[in-house]
Amino acid sequence: MAGNEQQTGTRDEHYNLISALYHLLEGASTCEQYIRDAQEAGDQELAQFFKDWQDEQRNLSERAKNLLGSRILHAGAGIGRAQEAAPAKSSAKSPTNASVKSGGNAQDDLVDEQSKESFPASDSPAKY
Repeated sequence: MAGNEQQTGTRDEHYNLISALYHLLEGASTCEQYIRDAQEAGDQELAQFFKDWQDEQRNLSERAKNLLGSRILHAGAGIGRAQEAAPAKSSAKSPTNASVKSGGNAQDDLVDEQSKESFPASDSPAKY
């Protein structure tokens, strides 16, 4: 969406990623009804197709959340367009990759992931 940054105050790539995440989550939610419909019709092959599709959307939404978290973290640290030529001075840890599991589940966000990675530490993560 060209020119979106001027309209929303949000960088175009962030807007696009947020939009993609929204649509992935909506699609995963919508699949629940499709799965129920297929099961009620007795079509297990179709129900499995929708379950597989839902899993793919959930996996992609996890990747989108991680990408968004990383970009927002870097934008907050001053890394990005304004300082692309300057070397990054941030020692902030990047969010975990969706393909790396730390004992969590698909619904975990960045704070949940970091809590599970730091367990049994007495302090909770500093991201709220």
